[in-house]
Amino acid sequence: MMLKSITYLFFLIITVVPGSGQQLSPRPRGQLLLLLQESKQDSNRISILDELGRTYLKQMMFGDKKMYLRDTAIDIFNHAIRLSDTLQLKQFRYESMSLVGEAYLARGDTAEGKKIFSEVASLYHTMGDVQEEAGTWLRLAQRMNKQLNSFAGIDTFFNKAITLYKQARNIEKEAEARTHLADYLFKSGRSNLAEKELLQALDLLHQKGSTRLFNAYFLLSAINRYRGSYEKSLLYAVKCVENVERNKDIVRTDTYYGELALVYDELGRAEESSQWYRKTLEKRMEQRVNRVFILRTAGFLIRQLIKLRKCGSALALVDSLVAAYPPQEPFEKAIVAQNYAYCFDGLNQYPEAEKYFLAVAAYYKDAPPENEIISITHMDIGRFYLQHRQFKKAHIYLDTALAYISYGRLLNQRDLFQMLFTADSALGNSSAAIKDLQQYQFLNDSIFNERKSRQIEELTIQYETEKKEQSIRLLEKERRLQQTELTQVQNTRSWILGVAILLIIIVGLLINYSLLKQRTNRKLHVQQKQIEKKNNSLQHLVEEKEWLVREIHHRVKNNFHTVMALLRTQSEYLQGEEAIQAVTESQQRIQAMSLVHQRLYQSDNLSAINMTDYIHELVDCLKDSFHTGHKIQFNLQVDPVKLDVSHCVPLGLILNEAITNSLKHAFPDKKEGAIDISLKRTLPNHFLLSIKDNGVGLPPAFDSKKQPSMGMKLMHGLSGDIDAKFQIKSHDGTEIMVDFICDSGTC
Repeated sequence: MMLKSITYLFFLIITVVPGSGQQLSPRPRGQLLLLLQESKQDSNRISILDELGRTYLKQMMFGDKKMYLRDTAIDIFNHAIRLSDTLQLKQFRYESMSLVGEAYLARGDTAEGKKIFSEVASLYHTMGDVQEEAGTWLRLAQRMNKQLNSFAGIDTFFNKAITLYKQARNIEKEAEARTHLADYLFKSGRSNLAEKELLQALDLLHQKGSTRLFNAYFLLSAINRYRGSYEKSLLYAVKCVENVERNKDIVRTDTYYGELALVYDELGRAEESSQWYRKTLEKRMEQRVNRVFILRTAGFLIRQLIKLRKCGSALALVDSLVAAYPPQEPFEKAIVAQNYAYCFDGLNQYPEAEKYFLAVAAYYKDAPPENEIISITHMDIGRFYLQHRQFKKAHIYLDTALAYISYGRLLNQRDLFQMLFTADSALGNSSAAIKDLQQYQFLNDSIFNERKSRQIEELTIQYETEKKEQSIRLLEKERRLQQTELTQVQNTRSWILGVAILLIIIVGLLINYSLLKQRTNRKLHVQQKQIEKKNNSLQHLVEEKEWLVREIHHRVKNNFHTVMALLRTQSEYLQGEEAIQAVTESQQRIQAMSLVHQRLYQSDNLSAINMTDYIHELVDCLKDSFHTGHKIQFNLQVDPVKLDVSHCVPLGLILNEAITNSLKHAFPDKKEGAIDISLKRTLPNHFLLSIKDNGVGLPPAFDSKKQPSMGMKLMHGLSGDIDAKFQIKSHDGTEIMVDFICDSGTC
């Protein structure tokens, strides 16, 4: 099944164990056993037996122990059936039979489970109870869906339930059945059909006037999140949470908080994501759900804290949860080890992080989860080894991740091929690296095109909606005018008997006035339509131009990346240190120009770049290239200014050359030091760029204009391109200053 691995994120991480939506705090097994001993041979005893059997079904175990729990549940439910027969309580018997069917499905005996549910549905059909018959088919379809396999006939059972609910005219239950059918369609790779069912369910709920729309919103968010349509996903996730908080009696609030957290996570908004993950974790701890869900939710929160550079807080959270919820099963131990690995990796404690990452892989061998867990885990380990330049080890884990990758989420595939490209390039596997790069580029373009096509579709719908609303407003205006005229006519008629002649004159004037007004309104209406048509045409041309410019910048950035990849591959075949260094410097210069075009197509303003973000990202790239670690401290003070492309590219290359020179020459023998970078606005259109280090400085007789180095000539030439004043000073280190004027509106 294409989206079989969705169950990991969709049911294991986000939702609580099945059945938790029915009861916030289920009674513990010990209490139920005590109540069973004290109960009499009545209907209450049957209810206790059913509840006790459910506790065995809900227990999360693996292997033989899981099978033992399912068999125990079947014995308990059969006991309840025998007691129901003794007391002649048909309704209780049918419920216990359905629970036996659930137990057989849970243990993997699909044929027996379907047979029992069909028998129960047939009994309700004989009784003429359409509602209960529909509920039985829906329950069978739901339980088969939760077994996370592609069983034949699930669509049939859902459709039977929908047909029966239609027959009973139960709109809310029909909407609920369609929502569950959408969940199944989504997991089986038919997301378009799933979305159609959900929109139909929403329409039914609106017809009924229901306010409980959160389940449909939740699934719509998940579907669009897996497609990569994050704008729509965020819209539905926010609507879902708002709807949940309006309906304050919702049990599975943590489920919906978790979905919103996931959307923010994939959008890269770590601050908002961490807030909602924390709310999800607090809810699950409050509800005392299974340790697996608490520890796994904590793992998502921990990754956001690490992105926010709160590694100490993340480690403290893991320690506190391990103390409160000691892991027992291999799956739980794997989750805890993974959380520790994230923390120690964030703290740059390599040996500890590696130990826990390897422990995760070992634990998952003992308790194999779904494919997506294996894929994501091995991607994390591969990414860890890539960061530490252990490319052979990284490739082993990335290959495993590729074998288990979920083909439902383009982002995971794209990131995996990007990492494989890095590993293959470093290992000299040129042909494989090119294939990886091509696959990465294809997936990246697919995500971009998918989002662009959906945006165009949404804009079209929005435009059509606005046109309809405008027509309605015009009709309403005409109706009000007609009403006014009718009122005037009625008032006039009251004077007919007294002033007949005067009335005829007034009526004539009113008719004439009305005709003139109608002609005037028609002319204005025609003119208004012409103006709107021209405005829409111009707006379409502007949007098309912006889209084309953004696409050009995107392609230019991609071409730069391809050139960088080729240079990196070429450098592996060079022998001379000087040649390798020249290629590396060329890569860095291309990277500086690539960042400009990346910033342009990612921003709303296609002609100017926020220099604060650009300089920070350029410095981060250079730090990674030279592996400075914590020995070289970078201090950035950049005013919030935006510069156009004609200034950004030269300034970016000057920054690249200046920082590269400092890193290579200012701190011999790997000494510690600092590099200060500032961009200040000295006058309204006057700016000063400064790059200063506290290194060994320049020789006494140094003359920048007479230097034969390419970097120095490049900085002089680039300064001249923007009519800037270029200076080099040597006092307690080296300082390069570029004084320039920017007259464009963006500056």
